Amino acid sequence: MRIRRERLRELRTRRQMTQSDVAELLGCSRGAVSTWETTGHPPRPATMRALAFLYGVTVFDLIETELLDLRVMRSVSGMRQRDVAELLGVLPSTYCDVETGRRDLPARWVPIISEAFSVPMELVRGLSPSARNKSGGGAGN
Repeated sequence: MRIRRERLRELRTRRQMTQSDVAELLGCSRGAVSTWETTGHPPRPATMRALAFLYGVTVFDLIETELLDLRVMRSVSGMRQRDVAELLGVLPSTYCDVETGRRDLPARWVPIISEAFSVPMELVRGLSPSARNKSGGGAGN
């Protein structure tokens, strides 16, 4: 997952904030904020959510959308595979198979995942099997 560096900088400067201001509000170092803005390396999910809240945008407004897949959306939402599986009423292994592209995304899951990850249903529907496949496995991630 990559963060939209230019977007972060734009949101911060639009609010007339320095990197130090953002760092103080988020409880991190100025260097961390600089790293996000220069390398695109994202903060941890909880910090990412706080950053989005600070700027008044969604987390997904801060992420390079061409890299989105179920694993990234789940991770950014701060959920584990078993958490999503529980919401869907399926075994974690079943959700894992869909997340990793071994099974197709059931249409009935789309609204549930959309709500759980706070993303539009069209974004979830638009995930191709190849986008899910690139996420790799790893139960419980």
